[in-house]
Amino acid sequence: MLKTLATISTTSPLMSTAITTPKLSLSKPFLFLSKLRNKPTSPFPQTHRPISFNKPQMNLLNKLGFGPKTSDPTSDSSSIPLGPDDDVPAPGQQFAQFGAGCFWGVELAFQRIPGVTKTEVGYTQGFLHNPTYEDVCTGTTKHSEVVRVQYDPKECNFETLLDLFWSRHDPTTLNRQGNDVGTQYRSGIYFYTPEQEKAAQESLEQHQNKMNRKIVTEILPAKKFYRAEEYHQQYLAKGGRFGFKQSTEKGCNDPIRCYG
Repeated sequence: MLKTLATISTTSPLMSTAITTPKLSLSKPFLFLSKLRNKPTSPFPQTHRPISFNKPQMNLLNKLGFGPKTSDPTSDSSSIPLGPDDDVPAPGQQFAQFGAGCFWGVELAFQRIPGVTKTEVGYTQGFLHNPTYEDVCTGTTKHSEVVRVQYDPKECNFETLLDLFWSRHDPTTLNRQGNDVGTQYRSGIYFYTPEQEKAAQESLEQHQNKMNRKIVTEILPAKKFYRAEEYHQQYLAKGGRFGFKQSTEKGCNDPIRCYG
């Protein structure tokens, strides 16, 4: 009798359908739920600057339009920040842009150079129009923290600025300076003229010969400069976090306390 039933189950269409019905897999619900988990929006590490205690994260609220702005690098709005810096220096002056980690200490160093007439800190080389500090800190906009230096070429040549640039940071660490980690802390020289580009390339080659590790400094055309929030401007000269003002006097050699 059992043998007969077994024979029927393999030949009867009704019984065959019942037997071949797929079994419920306990793993599938978990696989489905795993697809709902938030995924990191950027492969780059976040900044660890001590001054910032509330780092915005990209999540569902961001996608709904709340929180830091993001932009599609292929969108039309991206053509603005990716365009050249169209600001004009004072008559007889020239611009230069440098990224060498946290822009507070870098700015103060440039302020002390004779012939430098103005400095501003800001964001550049990213694809988001009008970024905020919080936007840049997400690591998704590709901006670099830079100092835009205005200088009088009759009193200060570009090579002097390059020498300070190399002395202020480690150009061999990618997207990092000390405890500051993130794409905004990358090393970069952003030129305005062919002469600046040539001098930057030659300077890099000279310094590479002195280093036992590869320099990762990028040398690119200067793009639109977005001035950082006012509290970032001349931050250390105004006292920094602890209210101790640091000298901007030309030629001053006092040690720079990077965070105040």
